[in-house]
Amino acid sequence: MNTIIQDRDKIRELTEQWRSLWSPQDKAFTGKGFEDIFATGENEILVFDNFDNGVVVLHSLEEYLDTWIPVMKNFSYWEIQLENNLKISIDGNLAVTTFSFTGGGKTKDGKEVKARQYGTHTWKRLNGDWRLIHEHLTSG
Repeated sequence: MNTIIQDRDKIRELTEQWRSLWSPQDKAFTGKGFEDIFATGENEILVFDNFDNGVVVLHSLEEYLDTWIPVMKNFSYWEIQLENNLKISIDGNLAVTTFSFTGGGKTKDGKEVKARQYGTHTWKRLNGDWRLIHEHLTSG
């Protein structure tokens, strides 16, 4: 099989894995599994996410999990679905994906929350494996 097709399939699979991790439904959001997607060294990643009337900027998987696990503890249910617009561009050992997702959930006090975000992920081949090095999510 063509390497570019294999790379595209792997990045599509990793993107679905990311979506699935962000969709715990009625289970606890533990963050387990993100270490298989993100680069894991200090300052290996850069994350921008507009959240709660501000912008969250993170530089490591540890910061990512330390930020989102406590936020997700407020939800009794959460699930997102990618819209049908995933685009994958690959050039050598770098790739970029763009997408949007919708979804949401319910807080533990019963409030319904809807979400829609546009995303850009930058992937880098590290030691032969594709790893997420940049995430940018914007509400829309």
